Amino acid sequence: MISRKHKTLFVHIPKVAGQSIETIFLRDLGLDWHIRGELLLRKKKKEEPGPERLAHLKAKEYLEFNYIDKPTFDSYFKFGFVRNPYSRMLSVYNYLGYGKIISFNAFMEKVVKQQLAQDNFFYSAQYDYLYDEKGELMVDYVGKLESLAEDMKLVLQKTGLEGHEIPHVNKSEKGRKRGLAALIKNPRLWPCFKPGLLFSSEKKKSLNEAEKQKVYQLFAKDFEHFGYER
Repeated sequence: MISRKHKTLFVHIPKVAGQSIETIFLRDLGLDWHIRGELLLRKKKKEEPGPERLAHLKAKEYLEFNYIDKPTFDSYFKFGFVRNPYSRMLSVYNYLGYGKIISFNAFMEKVVKQQLAQDNFFYSAQYDYLYDEKGELMVDYVGKLESLAEDMKLVLQKTGLEGHEIPHVNKSEKGRKRGLAALIKNPRLWPCFKPGLLFSSEKKKSLNEAEKQKVYQLFAKDFEHFGYER
C-alpha cells in the first residue's frame, strides 16, 4: 500500500491483519474497499509486474517493478507487521480451506512446499517481504500481530493518524467451498483427502511438535529475524 497523503508505504504480508491496517488509511482518505485503487490496493493489470494483488507487493518489488521511485521510497515511512510463523501457517491452512480436506502435515508437504517453489505470494516467508537479497531490512518499523494495538501507536503517530481505532475486518466463512475447489484443482491431493474434515464444525487451533517442525523447516528465517521462539 502506498499513501501519498500520509507519505507512507505499508508492506502487507498475507494473514497478518493487513486489511484492518489499510482500512484506517482508506477511511482517513474518504475511501472504502470499493474505491481503493489509488493506494495500490487492487488487482494488477495484465501487463503489470508483481503478484495478482498489488497489495501484497514485497518491499523490494515496489522498487524493482517501478511502483515507486527510490528517492520517494527512501523519504516515506515504511512499515510492516509480522506474526508467529506457526499461527500464520495455521491461519492460512484454515482460511484457504485446506483444513476442510487434508491434514496439516499433508498441507505442509503437498501444498506449502509446492507453492513456495512457485513463489506464490500468499505463502512467501515474512522475511522475504521485508528484507532484500543482501539481507538488509527495507522498512523503518516492524510491528507484531501479537501486540497489534500497542505497536500501531507508533504507526499512527508517524502517519498523523493518532486517535484512529484499528477496525476488525471480518472475513466470510468460505472454508468448505475453498477446500473443495482446491481438491478439484489439484488431483494430487485426493490420496490425502479426509472426508471427515469436510463436515466438521471445528477449526484446527493448535499444532503438535511434529507439525511445528515442518513449519520451522520452511520458515526458519522468520523465527530468527523476528524474535519468535521455535
